Amino acid sequence: MTQFITRKTLLAAAALACLSNVSMAETTLGELANLKVDTTIYGFLNGQLESVQAQGGATPYSTRGRVSDGNSRLGFRGNIGVTDDLKGVWQLEAALNNFDQGGVNTRGESTTLSSRNSYVGVESAKFGTFVVGNNDSVYRSLIGSGGEFGGNLGLTVHGLDVWNNTSAQLTGNADSIFSRGEARYKNSAHYLSPVYYGFQVGASYGFDENQESNTNRGRWSVAAKYTLGAFSIGAGYDRQNNTGVDTDAAVAGYGFRTMDSSGVNTSFAKVIGRYRLPTNTTIGLGFEQGKYGYEQVAVPTAGNFYTGTTVGTMKQNAVMLSLAQDIGKASIMASAGKLFDLKGATFGKESDYAANQYSIGAIYNLNRYLSPYVYYTKIRNHAQQNVNLGQAPVYSNNAGKEDAFLAPGNSPRAFGVGLIARF
Repeated sequence: MTQFITRKTLLAAAALACLSNVSMAETTLGELANLKVDTTIYGFLNGQLESVQAQGGATPYSTRGRVSDGNSRLGFRGNIGVTDDLKGVWQLEAALNNFDQGGVNTRGESTTLSSRNSYVGVESAKFGTFVVGNNDSVYRSLIGSGGEFGGNLGLTVHGLDVWNNTSAQLTGNADSIFSRGEARYKNSAHYLSPVYYGFQVGASYGFDENQESNTNRGRWSVAAKYTLGAFSIGAGYDRQNNTGVDTDAAVAGYGFRTMDSSGVNTSFAKVIGRYRLPTNTTIGLGFEQGKYGYEQVAVPTAGNFYTGTTVGTMKQNAVMLSLAQDIGKASIMASAGKLFDLKGATFGKESDYAANQYSIGAIYNLNRYLSPYVYYTKIRNHAQQNVNLGQAPVYSNNAGKEDAFLAPGNSPRAFGVGLIARF
């Protein structure tokens, strides 16, 4: 009897499962035909063995060896189908930066699972993509210096900055030679249009939830890109509200930096282009202009008892050029950039804030997943400038602390060999 009941139960369960599968199949073939859930795991580890130094300023950074990280990461992304045109999209990306130091950088900071681009949103082939979260602005994602104007999976594409994701990169940070307006916005919303005849536009807005000092430092950017075959050109604008130059820091010897400053703003505008010749030569060229507001309070002196506030704007241009020549599985790559005089500087000479940098080297792709490379980069900072190395900056003061900085006038250089493993 027990065996009979067991068999009947098993047969009933099998029949129910078959009916359920048939029902699901009918549903899938009907209104939920496009309800697909796709998930991808991706990332890379990028290690560099380097000799670095930074000399010329008040506190030199002596020559030393190190192992450094080249912006390593681990990510998960996917989409959820809704209709023929609409789907939900999501991404969760973690920085593996400084894996060589146990995940803590030279400022004592550590990263989290969602420290890089992490968002949720919707995507439509007709209307474009809208996402919210912690994500690159369109000034970086659409016309950024890495990859084909956006970010890339670690030295896989010759972008404007051929040394993106290494110590030799020239761009992408506030203390870089070029593309100083690139940033990842927290508490942000982003829109990218579909590509129409090679043309695409985008917009980003980052909300200032904290509003410290009762000022709203919300940040926004717009960008556009046009691609025709092997040629691409892009332009964009980025604006940081209530943000200006920290003039006191320059006087105190901390170098050029920005801060919360009520009533002024900092903005960037750039135009970049990229062309791949039939000879497998890639050429990149870019121009960027930064405008930095400032608010300066006059200090009473023996001859003048009155105080006052001066509001103004400093202006600084930058250019860069890059070349990459593919020879079989190898690529020889070089780039150079210049940061010009700071017009309207309130301390020191305008030319004291200039800098230039060049990088040269080669990479060999053993396959699509593993590539060794070698490079040399040199930065020359003038007396008040502190442009730093790309993904692994050096700090001559307060190392290991949040307020670590490179002394103005120190000129970093790095020679290294690296290995990047993509997955």
